[in-house]
Amino acid sequence: MFAVVLLVGAILTYQFVRRLFVTKEDLEDVDSLHEKLNKEVNQLKKEKKYQLIKPTVDDFNSQIFQLSNKDRDKYTIDLHGLYSDHAILELKNRINQLIKEKYKGKLLVITGRGSHSVGEAKIKPRVNSFLKENSLLFEENSKGGAFIVYLSSQNVLLL
Repeated sequence: MFAVVLLVGAILTYQFVRRLFVTKEDLEDVDSLHEKLNKEVNQLKKEKKYQLIKPTVDDFNSQIFQLSNKDRDKYTIDLHGLYSDHAILELKNRINQLIKEKYKGKLLVITGRGSHSVGEAKIKPRVNSFLKENSLLFEENSKGGAFIVYLSSQNVLLL
């Protein structure tokens, strides 16, 4: 029985194969990058491979996050280029990590101003709302593309 469970797990794990690759150069044009993902999602829909859409979107955002934050310390988080839901998830994870480490200090959250977003900024207002909803002390950077979050011993883990 255990072997069957392992086999099923292995099959499910290997069912997802990365179909999109994000490079550092791709991060320079977020609009084209998102267009690339939208084309891939539409192709998956045409092929009726609906179960691969969420893993593809998740993997795509994970690649962007890893590249954007590769050379940054844990006290700075860059959310540029992510879908807003993924940006909030990454921010929540980072804040929780720092709270668990009993860190007391500043976290720089880079959102960008939203000038590349279709219509209006997406990440920046979501981050602003998230910080307020979780009663975190913060201020907006004077250039408008980042927030400084002040973490203290008073902070509790975010759900």
